[in-house]
Amino acid sequence: MPQLKHLNYLDYFIVVVFLAMVAGVGIYVARYNKKTEDYFKAGGKLPWVISGLSLFVSGFSAFMFVSASGFTYKNGISSLYMFTSAFGAYWLGFFVFGKLWRRARISSPMQLLTRRYSQSTTYFYSVVTVLPNILLMGTLIYTLCIFISSAFGFNDTEISFGIFSLSGFEVTLVVIGLVLLFYTVLGGLWAVAVTDTIQFIIMLLMTLIVFPASFMYIGDGNFFTGFSNLAAKAPEGFLSFSAGKITFIYIASFWVMNSFGYNVNWHIGQRYYAIADERDTRKMAAMCAILGLVAPLLWVLPVLSAKVIFPDLQAVWPSLAAPEEASFVSLCLLILPHGFLGVVVSAIVAASMSSADSTFNWLAAVVTKDLYVPVSKKLNNNVPPSDRAQLLVGKGAVLVIGLIAIMVSLLFQKIGSSFDIYMKIYSMTTPALFVPVMFGMIYRKTPWWSAIAASSSGIIVTIIMNIVVVLNAGLPLVSVGDIFADASVTFLGITAGKFELNVILGILASSIVFFASSLWPNTAPEDKERLALLDADLSTPAYSEDATVDQRSIDSYRMVAKLAGMIGILLFAVSAFSGSFQSILINCIAGAGAIAFYYVFNYLADHYQNKTVKPQD
Repeated sequence: MPQLKHLNYLDYFIVVVFLAMVAGVGIYVARYNKKTEDYFKAGGKLPWVISGLSLFVSGFSAFMFVSASGFTYKNGISSLYMFTSAFGAYWLGFFVFGKLWRRARISSPMQLLTRRYSQSTTYFYSVVTVLPNILLMGTLIYTLCIFISSAFGFNDTEISFGIFSLSGFEVTLVVIGLVLLFYTVLGGLWAVAVTDTIQFIIMLLMTLIVFPASFMYIGDGNFFTGFSNLAAKAPEGFLSFSAGKITFIYIASFWVMNSFGYNVNWHIGQRYYAIADERDTRKMAAMCAILGLVAPLLWVLPVLSAKVIFPDLQAVWPSLAAPEEASFVSLCLLILPHGFLGVVVSAIVAASMSSADSTFNWLAAVVTKDLYVPVSKKLNNNVPPSDRAQLLVGKGAVLVIGLIAIMVSLLFQKIGSSFDIYMKIYSMTTPALFVPVMFGMIYRKTPWWSAIAASSSGIIVTIIMNIVVVLNAGLPLVSVGDIFADASVTFLGITAGKFELNVILGILASSIVFFASSLWPNTAPEDKERLALLDADLSTPAYSEDATVDQRSIDSYRMVAKLAGMIGILLFAVSAFSGSFQSILINCIAGAGAIAFYYVFNYLADHYQNKTVKPQD
């Protein structure tokens, strides 16, 4: 096995600087948040480029570099079927759902449910959605820390705090989680979108270097020879598009689930309605579709070379429950120089932060706008709480939800593959819940109770199916956790596992009940009036009514430019301490790329500056 390096003082310095930068963004843009509209919606003034990049990068996390890498390491090139699925999903946003989210004219994602169905539906979804998403955030933070603690090399280090001690892994988890909470609580959606954009820049620089460097390594310095050596040395079937457990039904289920997730997931809708003009939603969706096809190739294909370089990752990472999930970090620790390794770690931190901060923000929007405000109005003779009170509740909700997610992530250490954890949690409830959201935006003839009935039916059928499959497989069923046990069924010669069954039955049952409910249309005058208003809005283009540009939009471009420039200068500076010529060269190339983005975003700022600037309120 090749000898891996671990991070040194140069890398530590860059990681600390990056964490300080994102925390600083939260402090700086906190002044933008005068109202809850600013905190949860960026005042509807997010520039489409920043909103689009935030939309794209918030769709993945360390999941892609840890869980998806582990999946690729086990299953080979056929995993590309899975991780390019966003390409098709975003085109649905381009043609249909992007403009519908913007036309809904809402300030919280679940306000769509109130307008389309009822306030009771929003209450139901809030309760059913919050817990699974907190679990998913715990999974996300956990996968991030697999990468970070492995890179730092202190997975098993014990750190004493007097009355208790934590492992290096647990300390990493807590520190990263607290930084994430700090800037998300302070900055709201403005901070989320700006940091998402700089995180995209870092990840793009990382993948543009790791991709060719990995194949040059196995090609003894020649990129194209690397592909030849991979074909010659890869295990049998590893480069076949029909290898592993990735069956057609598994791929189809994954694509269908992502078609829902990338169009009606709450943080997706939030990005679409946070911009001023619906025409920009098409630009956002098209950009994300292209990135969704190209970007996964850059960070999944290098893992194929890791299979040749590290045929036995269990020997490299004996303490990890799923050592294959360290395949990407192993590759980076082998071929990248100090200095840029710090950037890579920062990129993985960035990826997870972009996904987590988006979820924290929309969950807080739900708690504030869809739970706190209507309950407060009922308790105070229909008088809504002040905007200041709503803002405080929103920030408190982010903090509480984040702390719970950090605690949950501490429980995942000995469960096993984070990919399996994620897929089981996500597929149990999400497909059934998203059916009434997605179809309800297009087909609006079902009654106020149809979303509750449809999603409940899908979830119940899915749970019953899981119990039946476990019992049919002869497995024990003595606790709630046993429902998640791995099992499969074969029908008409087709074998389907829990994930496929969850997606297919959840969507099928929910869809049947949803469309059948149209046999009992709304009869109450208030329901008809509410739906008529929504119909009118969804049929009316949401073009910007103000031709001027908000100063905050220009400031956001300038902020991204400055952050990119700082990263570039930092990489040039550490290159002097990198050692070999090759190490210096890689750091300088990455630094030049960051400087290039400095000029790109300054150009965008200048472009908008030429328009009339609307001063801040």
